[in-house]
Amino acid sequence: MEAEPLTTPVEDLRTTRRRALRKVMFAALLEVFLVMPFVNQLALNPTVHFTQHGFIFAGGVLMGLALRDVQRASRR
Repeated sequence: MEAEPLTTPVEDLRTTRRRALRKVMFAALLEVFLVMPFVNQLALNPTVHFTQHGFIFAGGVLMGLALRDVQRASRR
């Protein structure tokens, strides 16, 4: 006796696409936020400046992963 899936394949695909889109939107907003003038004003402090670089790098990695997820979701 087989167990029935909790969600249909269409619902699962929609959930995957929605999650991928949320990742892209979050990464884009993070990148835009980090280059705003008031953040750059705070970045006169070297610690804040290098932390800003780290977050920009992390946002780029997150954007790459999110775009990979979007591409994979579109192939299904």
